[in-house]
Amino acid sequence: MSGNALIRVLYLQSTSEIGGSDISLLRIVENLDCSRFCPFVVLPSRGTLTEALERHGAKVVIMPGMLKLTTRKGPLYHLRYLVNYPLAVWRILRLIRSERIDLIHTNSLHNLYGSLAARLARLPHVWHIREIVSQSAAVRSLEVCLARRFADRVITVSAATAEMFLDSAGRYPPHLQIMWDGIDLARFNPSNSGRRIREELWLAPDAPVVGLVCRLDHGKGVDVFLRAAALCKEEFPGARFVICGGEVEGHEIVAREGARLAGELALDDVVRFTGWRYGPEDMPEVYAALDVLISASTLPESFGLTLIEAMATGKPVVAVNTGGSREVCVAGETALLVRPHDPRLLAEAILTLLRDPSKAEAMGRAGRERAERNFDAQRQARELRLLYDEVLSSRASKTRTAP
Repeated sequence: MSGNALIRVLYLQSTSEIGGSDISLLRIVENLDCSRFCPFVVLPSRGTLTEALERHGAKVVIMPGMLKLTTRKGPLYHLRYLVNYPLAVWRILRLIRSERIDLIHTNSLHNLYGSLAARLARLPHVWHIREIVSQSAAVRSLEVCLARRFADRVITVSAATAEMFLDSAGRYPPHLQIMWDGIDLARFNPSNSGRRIREELWLAPDAPVVGLVCRLDHGKGVDVFLRAAALCKEEFPGARFVICGGEVEGHEIVAREGARLAGELALDDVVRFTGWRYGPEDMPEVYAALDVLISASTLPESFGLTLIEAMATGKPVVAVNTGGSREVCVAGETALLVRPHDPRLLAEAILTLLRDPSKAEAMGRAGRERAERNFDAQRQARELRLLYDEVLSSRASKTRTAP
């Protein structure tokens, strides 16, 4: 690779959904220095973000056989995964050679293809860890072991995520780097208008609006949010509660159970389920339409992309006091943090902000200031560029000195 050649980076993403890792990958591609880097993205299928990736200069390659390692789909899925694994790696290798790839960036701990493909192609491998694995100790041990062994650099999105990599002496691997995600602070800002969203969802201009922004997946606390909404309704019958996000393939029951619970709690008149009506391009307006943003997750979040988007928009946050939320938010300053699984505590935190708009506004201002200091997408782009340069330089140096 000559000094003036574009560095060709292959990103491996084993979902084609609208989730935190998918959107974060899009933002990495958006902010790549196109004078130095040429991105290629491998996805298992065409999805909502495919065209956006292509608009920002990525060459998207669809490989249906590249599956996500998951404990949720049963033994037949795992058998299919194992049988298909060698062929998927071979196809990735063929792509690496045909496109003269220089570096592989795996965008999820649950994608195990990049480690072997990079090894066989003798290319540097960056493994971006965006999950806290709590469902299966065996899967967690396997994935962490592979990332430790088969990555030139391990990136974790938070210290909470990095804790999975601590050894018995409490030390991180020397090649691990914590790198917070970033967002476009010009797009997510307090001057945005939420008028269109309120009109479309039949929300009165003066109604307090509390929002949960997430995929309707297990662990997102949809039921906790609804039970808290029922408690808040007693004091603020004019408040409205928005659940912005749609169902996930294979987990449609979460959406069905949420609708059923809303009916049981007599919330049909105050809760709005948007489904997938709003995409990433709409989210600045969605946050602007809210008065309070909620994260009610019952499993630890690795980071909390919705939290920083709301903070950048000048909105106060109520989140659970676990995982990455404790790093993203400053308790009592930008957010109120509560114990998970507790609708009553969540409701009390929401009511605290609805009762005291001046407190909510102050938290929103503090959140914006924190976002400006810590969560700028350009900051992340600079850190990633330096990391790529270090990895490529280190690998080139090892190649030159090899006997």
